[in-house]
Amino acid sequence: MRVRQYSISSSPLCDPAAATLTYSLLSAPSLSGRGTHTGVASSYLASLAAGDRLHVAVRAAQPAFHLPADAARTPLVCVAAGAGLAPFRGFAQERAAQLAAGRRLAPALLFVGCRAPGADDVYAAELARWEAQGAVAVRRAYSRAPDRAHGCRYVQDRLWRDRADVEALWEAGAKVFVCGSREVGEGVKGAVLRMRKEWAERKGWDASDEASARWFESIRNERYATDVFD
Repeated sequence: MRVRQYSISSSPLCDPAAATLTYSLLSAPSLSGRGTHTGVASSYLASLAAGDRLHVAVRAAQPAFHLPADAARTPLVCVAAGAGLAPFRGFAQERAAQLAAGRRLAPALLFVGCRAPGADDVYAAELARWEAQGAVAVRRAYSRAPDRAHGCRYVQDRLWRDRADVEALWEAGAKVFVCGSREVGEGVKGAVLRMRKEWAERKGWDASDEASARWFESIRNERYATDVFD
C-alpha cells in the first residue's frame, strides 16, 4: 500500500511540542453496490484514542510551499477545499502568533471551499478569530449552499468573483498557494488563467492561450505553489 501523506495543520509558534493533522474521513457506499467503502488510513486515524501511539515519519514540505521569509512585504492568496485547508490553518495560526508578537504582515486572502455552513466548514471559529485579529481574510464557497457564498458553488468560482482583490495582491507581489484534490487544482488553475487573459486584454498584453500558458509556467514553484492529492 502506498504511504499516506498529510500536511501538518498547526504552527510551532503556537506550541513547539505539538502538531495537528486534518483529514477527511472517507465513508461512502461501495461502487459495487454492496457494503460501505471506507478510507484505510483515515478510518484508522479516526479509531485512535487519546494516548494511543502512532508511528509516523516527518518530511519537509516542498521548498515552494512555505510562508514567505519577507512576511511584511509579501501578500498571500491561499486556495483550498476540504482537507486541503490543513496547511493554511497552520499558516493562519502562525500569522496570528506573529501579529501577537508585534510583527507587521502583508495582507492574506484565504479561499475555502466546502459543502455547507455547519456541515464541514471546519475551523470556522478559529478562522473567525484570526480574521478579527487581521491574520487572514476568509472567502468561502459552498457547493450545497451557494446562496450563502454570493452564488459561489466552488472555490474557483469565489476566486473569480473576487478577482479584483486577487489582482491587487498579485500586483503587490503576492504568492499563491493551492491545496486540495487534483480536480480542485485544475479548477483553480483554470480560474487563474482566465484572470490572466482578462488582465492581458485590459493592459494590452498578448492574451492568447499560448502566452497565458507561458506565463503560468514562469510562475509555477516561484509565485504559484500547489500541493494536490488524489
